[in-house]
Amino acid sequence: MVVAGPADVSLAATNQSYRFAIASVQPTLGQVVGVAHPVVVTFRAPVANRHLAENAIDVRSTPEMTGRFDWLEDNVVQWVPDRFWPAHSTVALSVGGQPTKFKTGPAVIGIADISDHTFTVSIDGVADGAPRRPAPHHRPHWGEEGVMLASMGRPEYPTPVGSYTVLSKERSVIMDSSSVGIPVTNPDGYRIPVEYAVRITRHGLFVHSAPWAINSLGSQNVSHGCISLSPADAEWYFNTVNIGDPVIVEESGIERPHRLPPGSPPR
Repeated sequence: MVVAGPADVSLAATNQSYRFAIASVQPTLGQVVGVAHPVVVTFRAPVANRHLAENAIDVRSTPEMTGRFDWLEDNVVQWVPDRFWPAHSTVALSVGGQPTKFKTGPAVIGIADISDHTFTVSIDGVADGAPRRPAPHHRPHWGEEGVMLASMGRPEYPTPVGSYTVLSKERSVIMDSSSVGIPVTNPDGYRIPVEYAVRITRHGLFVHSAPWAINSLGSQNVSHGCISLSPADAEWYFNTVNIGDPVIVEESGIERPHRLPPGSPPR
């Protein structure tokens, strides 16, 4: 069990009567989440002194878990652990004196390689993926365990390298280019229905089904920034991944810093 946050955390600043009223803490009680899920605290009002609020939250863990605060809005902050939570575990939290606990599922880790045009998934350290079907033999990586052929952002709309966390899953969604600053009337604009959409940023980056890009999967990056998969692979990933599981975007041959896997020592 990982225990995060002392039970007697007070949201009263030292020598001050000011209090930070908490509206909610995520993950919620009993929720099953991925191993990279941050602790998200929503306050009832905008916070003027973020440093005091962070000190009041005072997230701790046993075994020791370091992390960092990232403010999403004036009243919403998340504490992002430097390492993944242990998989298949119960995590007990006390944030601002509010006790809660959540569970982690398997460690479903997705790695998108921009240069290699692949999306590789492992579950608890073992490569996994949708069953393979016959395909042209010239397709690189076809049939390799856990390796899905993918297409990332084209040069003018590159997929940003970095570490992400699954925020939500939508079985079907209308994607509108105007939400990312491209007018629908622009030659690069679009408004299309998309299936098996796994959101990994608040600004419109998804892993999703892209039947229109089948001929480019594994060979060319043609998307507007999203990670495009075949319908079968996208469906499998959608049904397998949990909210809070990590997605890492990198380029072949370039080592990118990202959070350590469960059980790794801090560095």
